[in-house]
Amino acid sequence: MKTSYASAPVSGSLRPAFSFDLLGPLVVRSYGTALDVGPPKRRVLLIRLLLEQGQAVPLDVLCEDLWTTRPPRGAVSSVHAHISRLRDVLEPERDRARRGHGGVLVRESLGYALRVPGETQDAVRFEQALSRARRLLDQRRTGQARQELDAALALWRGTALADAVNHPFAAHVSTRLEEARLMAWELRVTILVQEGNLEEAVLAAEELITRNPLREVTWELLIQALYLSGRPAEALQRFARLRGLLSEELGMDPGRRLSRLQTAILRQDDTWLRNLGSRTPAHVD
Repeated sequence: MKTSYASAPVSGSLRPAFSFDLLGPLVVRSYGTALDVGPPKRRVLLIRLLLEQGQAVPLDVLCEDLWTTRPPRGAVSSVHAHISRLRDVLEPERDRARRGHGGVLVRESLGYALRVPGETQDAVRFEQALSRARRLLDQRRTGQARQELDAALALWRGTALADAVNHPFAAHVSTRLEEARLMAWELRVTILVQEGNLEEAVLAAEELITRNPLREVTWELLIQALYLSGRPAEALQRFARLRGLLSEELGMDPGRRLSRLQTAILRQDDTWLRNLGSRTPAHVD
C-alpha cells in the first residue's frame, strides 16, 4: 500500500502540509492557511476519510455513511463530485500538474483514501499527548504531565467530530474521544492532588461532577481531595450524595474502590488515602 504523504521541507526538516482539526467544527489548514472545504456533506466525507488513517474506503460504504437515511439514486455521482471538489481544495490542479499525479486524495481499487500523516489530526495529537501524560504521571513527573494535559485539552473547541455528530460512523470515535477528554480532566485533578493543590482539585472535581454527575472516578477524586484538605465530614457527605444518586438513577451502590475510600475516611487511614493519590484514575482496582 502506498504510504507517502504530502509534506514539505521546512528549515531542513519535514512538516505536514495540512492540519485537520476534528475536536470541534472541522477546520482544515494548508501551511497555516484555512481552506474552504465546502458544504456540510463534503465536510462529512472528509471526516469519514480522515477516520480511516490512510486506508481506502469503498465507494458503496461512502454512500451509506454520508446519508443518515437510504442513499438517494444519485448518491454515487454525488460522492464522485464531492471527491473532485475536495481534491481541488486539498491539492489544486497546478500542484498535481507539477508532480504529474495527485498524492493526497487518491483513488484505489478498493475505493478512496486520504494520504496524510495521522499527526495532522488534532484528535490524534490529543490522544498521543494523553498517553504521554499517563506515562509521566506513572513516573511521578507531575509537572511535565500537567503540561502535556494542558496542551492536549487546549486543542478542544467543542464536540468531537461536530460536523458528523448525527452520522452513525462517527459515533464510536466521538464517544471514545469524549471519554478520553474526561479522563484527561481527571488526570489533571489527580495531579493537583499529588502536588498538594487541594482546593483547586476540589473546585475542578466539582465542576466535572456538574457535567457528569454519575461518574464514580470523579467523585473519588473529589472525596479524596476534601479529606486531605481537612474536610472529612464534607467528604463523607459527598459519598452519601453519590450513593443516593446511584441508587435513584441506576439502582446500584458505589463500587468497591469508593466503598474502600469511605472506610478509610471513617478509620482516618491517612496512609491509604494519600497512597490512593499516587495512582492514576485509570488504575481502578
